[in-house]
Amino acid sequence: MSIPELLSRRGHLAISEICRPTAESKLRGDALLLVSSWERRCTEICAAEAGDFETAAVVRFDEIGESGRRQVHDDILLLHARQKARHFYDLPGGSVRDFFGWRDALIGFILATKARLQRPIDLVVDMTCLPKYYMLLILGFSVKAGAVRSIAFFYSEGKYAPSQANTVLAPDHSFTHGEWASFPVPYLEGELNPDRKIRIIASIGFETFQARKFIRTYEAERHVLITPNPGFTADYEERSDSEAYALASNLDVPPEELVRTPAGGVVETSGSAIAVLDSDTRFNDVGLSLGTKPHALGIGIAALLRPHFTLVCRVPERYVETDTPSLGKSWTYVVDDLSSGPGRPLDGAD
Repeated sequence: MSIPELLSRRGHLAISEICRPTAESKLRGDALLLVSSWERRCTEICAAEAGDFETAAVVRFDEIGESGRRQVHDDILLLHARQKARHFYDLPGGSVRDFFGWRDALIGFILATKARLQRPIDLVVDMTCLPKYYMLLILGFSVKAGAVRSIAFFYSEGKYAPSQANTVLAPDHSFTHGEWASFPVPYLEGELNPDRKIRIIASIGFETFQARKFIRTYEAERHVLITPNPGFTADYEERSDSEAYALASNLDVPPEELVRTPAGGVVETSGSAIAVLDSDTRFNDVGLSLGTKPHALGIGIAALLRPHFTLVCRVPERYVETDTPSLGKSWTYVVDDLSSGPGRPLDGAD
C-alpha cells in the first residue's frame, strides 16, 4: 500500500512530505548538510539517490561515545559529502552544548553557499541525528533571513530498542541523562505579553518523567499535548500512547487537549498547532518540542507562521549513547519559501 503525498500551503510557505524506501528517495539541492552520530541510521542518507551539490558539510560534535561507531560513521559521511559536492565546507568542531558556536558555524555554511551562488539556495538537511534545537535554528534563520528557496529535511525512521517494564513516569530514561534545561530557539523566540497567562503546546515522546518536571516549571494555565499516533511501528505507538495518557493524567489535561498526529506527520502537526493557536488568542503560547523530530519540525513551521508563538527546546545535561538502526524507510519534508519564487517539486523530483 503506497503512502499518499501530502501538500499544504500556509501563507508564504508550502509544506510537503513523502515517505518512501530510502533507496527510492531523491535529494536535490545546492547545499547538503550531513550529521554524524553513534546511531547507525545517521548513514542511511547515503542510500538515497542524490544529485550534485555546490557545497556539503558534516556536523561532528565532540561527543563521540565509547563504542567507536561515531568514528566509522565520520569516515562514511565525509567521503559521501566529498563525492556529492563540488566544494566541501569544513565545519569547526565543538560540544553539542556549544550553542552559539554551532549557531555561527551553521549560519556560516548556509550564507557561504548563498554568496557563492548569489541567490537564495535549496538546502538539504539530514535531521535524523541532528538535535532538535539546531534543526529548528536552521529552519528559523533560513526562512527569516531569506537565505533559502527551499529546505528539504531528510529523516530516517529508526528501530528503537524495546522499552523496559514500568518506565512510565519513572525517573530513568533511555536517551538523555541529567536534568533538562529550557533554551529558546533563535529566530523562533516569539513575543510574550507579561499581562497574559501561559498556555503550553507540547509535542511529547518517551521520556515522560522528565517531560512532566520540565512542563510544570512553566506554571501554565493550560496544556495541549501532541502525541505521535499512529506511530512509526506498533510497539512505538503502544509505548507513546501509554506515556501520553500517564502525562495527561499527571498534568490534569482534559481529553480534548490531547491531540494525536502521525509520528512522521509534519503537515498535520503544523496544522494542529496553528488551529490551537488561532482558537484562543488570550494566552502567551509556548511550544515545547519534547517528542519526535517531525513533530518538532511541524511546531517550528507553526512558529514561523504565527510570530507570537515562542518555541523552546529542552537541553539535556548529556545524551546517552544508543545504537538505533534504520528501518530502511525515510521521510522527506520540503519547506518552500514562496516569496523566493516557485516551489520545487516534492522530494526533489524532476
